[in-house]
Amino acid sequence: MTDVTTAPSQAAAPTTEPERAPSRLRAFAASDWARTLVIVLAWHAVLTAVAILFQGTIPLSEGYPTRLLGPEPSLLSHTTRWDGEAYYMILHGAYSDPATAWSPAFYPFFPFCVWLVQTITFGKVGFLAAGMLVNLVASWLAVTALLKIARHFLAGERGAWLVVAAYLTAPTAFFLHVFYTEAVFCALGFWAFLFALRRQWVWMGLVLMPLTATRITAVLFVGLCFLEFWRSRDWRLRGLLSWHLLWFPASLAGFAAYTVLLKIMTGDPLAMFHAYEHAKSWAYHVTNPNFIGTFLDEVGISWDALATRMPTNWQLLSHVLPVVGLVVLAACSVYLFVALRKDGLPLALFGLASFAMFTFNSNVVSVHRYLLPCVVIYIALVLAAQRHRVLRPALHIYLYATTVVQAMIYLLFVAGYWAG
Repeated sequence: MTDVTTAPSQAAAPTTEPERAPSRLRAFAASDWARTLVIVLAWHAVLTAVAILFQGTIPLSEGYPTRLLGPEPSLLSHTTRWDGEAYYMILHGAYSDPATAWSPAFYPFFPFCVWLVQTITFGKVGFLAAGMLVNLVASWLAVTALLKIARHFLAGERGAWLVVAAYLTAPTAFFLHVFYTEAVFCALGFWAFLFALRRQWVWMGLVLMPLTATRITAVLFVGLCFLEFWRSRDWRLRGLLSWHLLWFPASLAGFAAYTVLLKIMTGDPLAMFHAYEHAKSWAYHVTNPNFIGTFLDEVGISWDALATRMPTNWQLLSHVLPVVGLVVLAACSVYLFVALRKDGLPLALFGLASFAMFTFNSNVVSVHRYLLPCVVIYIALVLAAQRHRVLRPALHIYLYATTVVQAMIYLLFVAGYWAG
């Protein structure tokens, strides 16, 4: 007989469906971008609701532009007070009007963004809605960049989100919501620094260019990014011998474009510096390199104001609050260097340079608003709470206090009172 061997039958392999790649929508929903978008939308919605609730019940003051907005409030009319009217006037030719020779003090990139939105929509979107759209997108970009920056310096996700919380609860964070440059300035500044941290020098340089056409304090972010560039070369002078170094002088292209615009429209390419001569109410701006003396003078003024037990709105918002903010800025800058050593040096020097620049004009008026982009404050506060458990309750008390202060100043702003 012949043995016939048969091959064992192979069991059928179980059929499994290939795993589906997550859809783009699901991937976006799980991303930082989606989470920050939800937070920013909710934050803007709360500020809008508060304004609608209170703007009809608070007596209006001089900062309310009745000629521009009319006597009846609208959904977004609360966003335009004080400097907001100046940016509106720039949209309508203020630079070339001798009657508004002070207008070049306000840089053009924010009104340009508003104009761009109106142009793209063929004029169907009003300036208030266009400004809100610009600020919504810009504040979203700023918060997302800040979250990613925080992860470079802090351990754990909670710390990074606390930095975002500290930013949105800062006393003047509501300026991200109104017809001012804060949202656009912070978005560009934060992303420039983030690109520097990522060593993406080309993107950093491209973002710095429009930043220098947004506000004069853009030079602080140019300096911050330069210090980060130098740190990436381990602080060696020879490490600066790179073509990427050219991005820093190139970043002044935005400012140079503004000088060309002013030359064409006013005949004076440096009209942004001479503008203060055309507004009597700005006479207190006098250049004084002795910024330490200015700060000490402001400490004395603030002490005297508080000693009266009935300080005025101007004393609180133009002396006391800026002085407190400067103290926090200086303390956070020093702490960050002590805590992180050379890794924290760029942000620490950025903070100290901001202190000097903000007190360079013999006063501290509006300085509490200028402090908003100072990322060193938010990073240092959360880092200190992470490293010293005893400071964690203090951080939450600080966030609560700044939220209350922001609410109070915001209501003053909505009513047209001076808010910075």
